[in-house]
Amino acid sequence: MASLREQLIAYEKENGLIKVGLVGAGQMGTGLMSQIEKMDGLAVVAVADVLPHRSKAAFVEASVSADDVVETEDVEKAKEVIANGKRVALTSSDVLTKISNLDVIVEATGVPEIGARVCNAAIENGINIVNMNVETDATIGYLLGQKAKKAGVVYSLVAGDEPGSIKEIYDFADALGFEIVTIGKGKNNYLDRSANPDNVLEDAKKSNMSPKMLASFRDGTKTMVEMTSIGNATGFTPEKRGAYGPNADVKDLPNLFIPKADGGIFESKGHVDYAVGDVAPGVFVIITTDQPKIIADLNYIKLNGNGKYWALYRPYHLANLETPITVANVALHGQETLVTLRKPVAETVAVAKVDLKPGDKIDSLGGFSMYGIIEKASVAKEENLVPIGVAVGAIVKKPIAMGQAISYDDVEIDEKQLIYQLRKEQDAMI
Repeated sequence: MASLREQLIAYEKENGLIKVGLVGAGQMGTGLMSQIEKMDGLAVVAVADVLPHRSKAAFVEASVSADDVVETEDVEKAKEVIANGKRVALTSSDVLTKISNLDVIVEATGVPEIGARVCNAAIENGINIVNMNVETDATIGYLLGQKAKKAGVVYSLVAGDEPGSIKEIYDFADALGFEIVTIGKGKNNYLDRSANPDNVLEDAKKSNMSPKMLASFRDGTKTMVEMTSIGNATGFTPEKRGAYGPNADVKDLPNLFIPKADGGIFESKGHVDYAVGDVAPGVFVIITTDQPKIIADLNYIKLNGNGKYWALYRPYHLANLETPITVANVALHGQETLVTLRKPVAETVAVAKVDLKPGDKIDSLGGFSMYGIIEKASVAKEENLVPIGVAVGAIVKKPIAMGQAISYDDVEIDEKQLIYQLRKEQDAMI
């Protein structure tokens, strides 16, 4: 079988470039564009970002000539520009999702509501959607997967983000017939539940990051939604609210992320969790087998293990720079990297970052008022807890103490949000 690059070259010769639309021209989106410009067979031909002229600037940063970029908000003109081999810069994601000569749309905003609108519109308009917005997926990924399947298009999370990287190892181990015990990731930042855009501002500037993005990393929200998405796709639950998150080196993985009966930290098998320490920025899958010859061979090749459990570990994930692999596989083969097609087993619920009083408005992820915590979906439902993706914009009705999981009884949800409406639809399906 030809390599992926060879397949892309062949496709381009036969059909022309795979035409990619992108929503969100921030750090992640612009890096994705830059990587695609180095590849055969693919081109980002339309970009939407709410900031005026940001889309055109992102094209230029990705090494596209400014003369090849046309700014417009007109769907028909955008289609014509693309057909003539030029690129389109927009501010409206609603316009971008209506450009019918796109092969794949990539959502890269990280904002749950925008992610819901873009993914839903792409599916309804018959365009494949690759979702870098794991916050949206953790909230309504099951519904989006079902809607895409029914519409005959592909919905997928991405290679390079931790859920996709874990899934690649999971699929490898699963195909070989290993028993998969635990799946997980390293946390890139130390855990600070109080992180907000103000107290991370200086570090964000040094890293050329959005303060909200860095705060969502540090307060744990990003790790929780990532674990929720991979947990739902595989059926692996958190064993306890928030997961364990022990400090661990790579050599510790097969000794910690296993049942207590064998010296580990879990009561049972089949869970998703994370490690703090030099495991980051890697991902891992813990496996076991009862076949004597296989055990002997694993020990012979010195795979990181203890004679009963072994760690399959990948020491990196390239985030947005790997996303084009998913884009290519979706366009060429209709093959997703990660999608939840089973009933969700995990949920990221909203938790008060500070004491909240009646009348307060809950702000965005990585903001000042909430962070996300992973929980079993069954527990979240039983306790009527608010999923992180629908909590944005809610008005507090009764006092909520810092560290308290937020219940639907505690707040008035902004029901105008599409993500709330889609979440109700998902709940009704389940």
